[in-house]
Amino acid sequence: MNERKWDKLTDIQRKALTPILCGNNTLIIAPTGYGKTEAALLPVLSQMLDTRSSPVSLIYVTPLKALINDITLRIEWWSSRLGFTVSRKHGEVPQKEKNMRLKRAPHILVTTPEGLEIDLDWASKFREFYRNVKWVIVDEIHELINSKRGVQLAVLLERLKAYSGYDFQRIGLSATITNEDVVASFLSGSSSRKTTVVKVRDSKSFELKIRKIKGEEVWSNSARELISSIEPPTLVFTNSRFLTERLHEELEKLNVDGIFVHHSSISRESKSNVEEFLRKGKVRAVICTKTLELGIDVGDIKKIIMYRPPPSVASFLQRLGRSGHYVQGVPRGEILCVYDFDVIEAIAIYQLAKKGIVEKPKITSPLDVATREILGMVLQTDDVSKDYVYDVLTKSYPFRNMSREKFDELVDYLVKNNLLMEDGERLSIGKFFFKLWNFNKNKNFTWSRNFSEFFSLINSNDAFTLKHNDNVVGEIDAIYVYKHIRIGDVIRVGGKLWKITRVNSSKMTIDVVPANANEGEIPVWRGDGIPKSYLLPKQLEKVLRGLDNLDQGIVERSSVEEVKKLVSLYAKENLPLPSRSTVIVERKDKEVIYTTLINEKVSNTMAHLLLYLSSSKDSLNSYARASIYGFSISSDRDFLEDLLKVEERKLKRLIVKAILRSPMFFSVLKEIQVSFGKIGKVDLKEDKTLVAEALRQTVSKYFSIKGTLKFIGKIKSKEIKVIKTDKRTPLADAVLSHAPIKPWLLSVYSLIYESLKGGAYTISELSEQISIPEKSLENKLKQMRKPSSKYRITSFIDVDSGETRWCVMDELPKIVESNDYYTSFTVLNDNETFIAVLRQVNGDGNSEIIFKPKDLLKDDIRVRIPYEEIAELRITDPVDPLVSNLSPRFYYVNKKVLPYLLLNAVAYIQNLKYS
Repeated sequence: MNERKWDKLTDIQRKALTPILCGNNTLIIAPTGYGKTEAALLPVLSQMLDTRSSPVSLIYVTPLKALINDITLRIEWWSSRLGFTVSRKHGEVPQKEKNMRLKRAPHILVTTPEGLEIDLDWASKFREFYRNVKWVIVDEIHELINSKRGVQLAVLLERLKAYSGYDFQRIGLSATITNEDVVASFLSGSSSRKTTVVKVRDSKSFELKIRKIKGEEVWSNSARELISSIEPPTLVFTNSRFLTERLHEELEKLNVDGIFVHHSSISRESKSNVEEFLRKGKVRAVICTKTLELGIDVGDIKKIIMYRPPPSVASFLQRLGRSGHYVQGVPRGEILCVYDFDVIEAIAIYQLAKKGIVEKPKITSPLDVATREILGMVLQTDDVSKDYVYDVLTKSYPFRNMSREKFDELVDYLVKNNLLMEDGERLSIGKFFFKLWNFNKNKNFTWSRNFSEFFSLINSNDAFTLKHNDNVVGEIDAIYVYKHIRIGDVIRVGGKLWKITRVNSSKMTIDVVPANANEGEIPVWRGDGIPKSYLLPKQLEKVLRGLDNLDQGIVERSSVEEVKKLVSLYAKENLPLPSRSTVIVERKDKEVIYTTLINEKVSNTMAHLLLYLSSSKDSLNSYARASIYGFSISSDRDFLEDLLKVEERKLKRLIVKAILRSPMFFSVLKEIQVSFGKIGKVDLKEDKTLVAEALRQTVSKYFSIKGTLKFIGKIKSKEIKVIKTDKRTPLADAVLSHAPIKPWLLSVYSLIYESLKGGAYTISELSEQISIPEKSLENKLKQMRKPSSKYRITSFIDVDSGETRWCVMDELPKIVESNDYYTSFTVLNDNETFIAVLRQVNGDGNSEIIFKPKDLLKDDIRVRIPYEEIAELRITDPVDPLVSNLSPRFYYVNKKVLPYLLLNAVAYIQNLKYS
């Protein structure tokens, strides 16, 4: 205490002493900076002294690798004085340190859920020390509980209990939460120990300003506002990696020094450097995402700036709590708003936080986690009974309600996919397991994974790693690379400009060098759109009706006045204020906008439902939007009227169909299918277990079927009024500010096919239009001209430019008749004689047809064609050998379009001959 210069224990540290010393499972709840780590650690160390504990006695689990180093130093400070050793386990620990851990097992191990998974599944020697575990501390449990990694940890704790044969004491550390009993149950699982929740009742006061950025030039004005607001050191939180990079780019233009970037897609080394600069006071500001929300020690932060309102109350409290990071400290911050509706949101979040209303944790039971843990238990034991696996799995809180029937169905599916072998009631590892997850990633199989990936539920396989001289710079989503990246491009990652020198798709790496450029493209990362809190719609309604009663000094007066003007426009147009009980229908151009205050998941479901109807009846070029302010659809038609005529059972089926066609469903399906051992195309009938789980997870994460049925039901019963207007309401702009949602095309082939419809394009034109690299696009086009293709296309020569143009095969006759490519199908001498040489598909020999151009468009020409499908088509002339040299070659030609391509070939040859 004297060395730490502590006068006394904090309130939470005093409260935690008795229940922990009594052996209770204990959930410790306090804001950031209250000393929760010591609240858990000190009484445990005291018990370790009393019991002369053996290695490994205490496991300290933290959700982030970045937290491990900080926590290890904090624990070492105390434990080294008491004679206990501490070790850390994560992927970036030096080999020397790993070897030392094996030679001399530590009393205390600091690790992540993935680190614990590896030891239980695979580390047979070190695992023996886990029989001595008497305590487990779970840090930042509020962060883990809503994630698959939290579910993974819950099962791992049950596996650890079963393996050690001891009901060890569990201690959880959490920021402010609601439903603490649920969190405590999640932590305790099957433990028979008494569970105690300790918390500090007095919530920290905080200082906050809400301001709106003025002027039309959003980015430059945002940068200037930031400069004037920064008080070193400041953390500037954004809601996406894109915004983080974009703001840094704008600040760079103003030649501001000491500004750094911190987010999940830059290298660990870069993040560590930024954290170290913060601790040493060498930073003016760091622009970051939620990567700095958690308790990484970055020294004293003077101020927090949130660029646009955070998505939830919990996130707001976490971010603001990074300043004033000590018991007597007062968190200070600002929310910088871009739009008027940002101001309304910021006020709503502030008011909820002041009342202590925080989002409830949502604990899920994802079956891809269950499959990993089933497989992990089999790896751990080589051979295990199904009863044992089921018993351990269902003792964890997330899977407590899993039926034996559901478990058996899951095991049967894993056996079917050869991840497991079943012998009566015994399970062992299947033959496909080590092909899928292997020690040297098989270059011949793009679907294979490195063995280390098996232990982690952090999905990183769909990302390219950026490297400069073998040093990792960051990562970019694979879909973005395939669609946008070319060699020579300059991109901005980690606040620096990099030039692409090489793309290695087999190794999923991109080589880069520092770029001498003024600007670079900022990548777009998947998962950047964080859903907004379900608490917001109700509170927004209160804000709009209580603008005259706002806390003085919190919101800038001019910002409040602008919001009041927005509200007054509704009265001026004789329209009700936006609420959860009204839907205002209006139009802008060809978009129908439905403004209301609505749960974002319900809004997203409505948008996809309207999109499903529109793209089915109108066009695949349809798009929709979704937000807490309503939803929209690009159509001349009010599809909501159609939905109101559908009875509930049919409506539910319609919603499911719409979700199954959403990009979210395919993203979730792709993410989880490897856990089930499913590689390649998923069959909706054969893979029912997988498809049902992907649908369940998609709905849970992005949609609300029940909420949507209730919403439509309330419209039908007139509880929600629908008001049509020809005016433009202010919150319609809030809806229109959101990115459009487009129909998901099942494959890149359908995307190409849809893009080719109605025209004829060169590869470069098509590449620019649909953002697919030319080389990759060319390969796809060649596949699509084959008879087996569902989306049949063909190509012809543009006689004017000499380029190849691609088109939908069935549309070639219309293209020939149009004036767009007149030269390409107009011969200069229609009486000249040629020979068409045809090679049959899957045949050895050639056939020849003698023809004159004037006969090509007569019906009887097709009677003379011996094959339905021609593998190769070219033209010769027995008199003029030049024709054979000049002749273009067409591949995979269908009989019905062959005359048009012969006409094109003759036009091309004659233009060359006679020019």
